[in-house]
Amino acid sequence: MAFSLTSCRVAAPPLFFQPPTATLDATCTPTPAQPPTMTASATLLPTVTLPPPTIVPTITPASIEYNRMFLSALPGADAGCLPDKTEDDLGVYIYDLSVNQELISINEDAPFQFASAFKAPVLVYFLSRCKKYWDPESPAWDSYIADIEAANNIERYVTPEYRDQVAQYVADVNNWGDMERFFAANRFDANGVEDPIDQRFFVLGKAYSMITRSNNFSTGDILRFVYDNCQPEESAARLSSTRDCYQPNAISQFNLWFNEFSNIEYRDDEIQRGLFKWDVVVEDDANGKPYEVTLPTHGLKDKCASQTARLGCVSDIYGKNVWTARDLFKFYKALAYFDDDRARAAALGILAIDKEGPARGNLKNLARKMGATSMSKNGHARFVHGSINTDAGIFYYRDVPFIVVTLGYDAQSSLSLLYGDYASDGSPLTDRSLIRDLLDAYLASRAGG
Repeated sequence: MAFSLTSCRVAAPPLFFQPPTATLDATCTPTPAQPPTMTASATLLPTVTLPPPTIVPTITPASIEYNRMFLSALPGADAGCLPDKTEDDLGVYIYDLSVNQELISINEDAPFQFASAFKAPVLVYFLSRCKKYWDPESPAWDSYIADIEAANNIERYVTPEYRDQVAQYVADVNNWGDMERFFAANRFDANGVEDPIDQRFFVLGKAYSMITRSNNFSTGDILRFVYDNCQPEESAARLSSTRDCYQPNAISQFNLWFNEFSNIEYRDDEIQRGLFKWDVVVEDDANGKPYEVTLPTHGLKDKCASQTARLGCVSDIYGKNVWTARDLFKFYKALAYFDDDRARAAALGILAIDKEGPARGNLKNLARKMGATSMSKNGHARFVHGSINTDAGIFYYRDVPFIVVTLGYDAQSSLSLLYGDYASDGSPLTDRSLIRDLLDAYLASRAGG
């Protein structure tokens, strides 16, 4: 497909951003008198040096032209209910992090259901709040690993040797998917009697499964775990007075964190977006037959997050659990600038893992086709008479980090144009895509003037 764009020259500031490989490998080097120190080469864990963040993205004449031509390549409908009159329910946001420049913004402030794309924020929520369970360089980790009561009064589980062994294993996020096997293999056997398995770090397996397998039940477990075990003392008291609709629970507390982390503010009279509930989902069994799964957060709601998305421009069909494309852009921009380097590196490392299955979305498929790296989370769900398909993340291509967000409902024709088509295993069926053409044209203009 032809996609010709024109642009003025954009001067990029120095940028150092080494993307993670598909298989991360952080090493841990213990020292006798200090807690283990996680180290990783720059080629394995991302290190970002970016220009100072701006509250309002830069929009140039080139940005306006990119957006116009991009929009013209998508199916349109003059009678459409969305601001940019797209035929499909579609929100798109593409942004160059290296120069703080907006490239594409289509229906960017319209609410769409986010499906499993919200699991990436849940991961960062866990990493930022629960460091004692995963960060061997955190003082909280030292206290926890040495807590004999937390270790079920098993002395071997609080020794320096055991601490270093666990820290070395936890330092590689790829190991998080195999925590139960590791701890089962490392329980103490005295005179033929084995100690109970140390389960203090099994939550890392749930965080891993939530992202790499898009496990819905694990997501509910993580939401409850953070609320029950990792809330700052001042958090509920400070935030409980925000609105009359606020009731503290595992759902509402996550939304409050997300808005604060992503710098999203609402007017007093504005209906908030976010996770309204996470209680029952429909999954397929081994034979492809759908069945309902009741989740650990069943019965919990955030009555403040009651904004809805209008589906297919049908006035009487709405869905909750919504964000805008701009909301997810703000989250990933905040993650890129997150001042907790270790939590940021762990998050990007897990989000870069690309396994065949339900968590392999359009962005990861496109990244493999383009020789890029996608640190992202997708989402897919059936709803009413259509399907929700979402994807969002940091997309590292030809030494430049972009943020790419797409949210769609029953929008497969537009998504095929944006990303191309892929087989069930993620292999490409078509060569080109609008996103690829855009980024190639943009980078060529940036380099050549």
